[in-house]
Amino acid sequence: MWRRSISSLPTGRIDQIGQLPYIGDMVKNAAIRTIAFAEAKDNFSGFISSVVREHLPQIVERSRGQEAALVLPLADMLPALAACRFDARLSVAESVVATLPQFGLVARGDDIESAIDALAAELADYCEDFFSDFDFYRHTDRVAHLPWLLRFALTPPQDRTSLLVEERESPAPAPAPEVAVAASR
Repeated sequence: MWRRSISSLPTGRIDQIGQLPYIGDMVKNAAIRTIAFAEAKDNFSGFISSVVREHLPQIVERSRGQEAALVLPLADMLPALAACRFDARLSVAESVVATLPQFGLVARGDDIESAIDALAAELADYCEDFFSDFDFYRHTDRVAHLPWLLRFALTPPQDRTSLLVEERESPAPAPAPEVAVAASR
């Protein structure tokens, strides 16, 4: 990716391939359509329809690219974030301790279900803190938690505890030896 000074940038539409690859701190992405804020505002209904119904993510920008936001269909986000799995760990003794080591969260319960419920409540509190004070968290190493916390926040509340105890997908079975031999010829 290359950069050039703002004074040497071409004028005109900014969403065309090859134009304005860099403005200030914003990097232009020719793979995702970019639309000016005024254009999106003037036809907001059509803009939202193209994002949601056509599953067409778009970047909306204003102030000549100094401010930009990515707009994605909400329905597409959960499947896209499915790879962000929570790895809850359980320790069973007199009580059950559930942890999410990657977030530094710990909860206790009298049984597995209550420990997982308590851990989900801790994660919900952290999620609320994270998004309500995102301007702080985006400057810390915890910004890496964003995709997991988005997945948690976008999951209906009644389904959130199931995220903590997801079963690992088993790897695809190896092909029968005769199939593997035939495929290698």
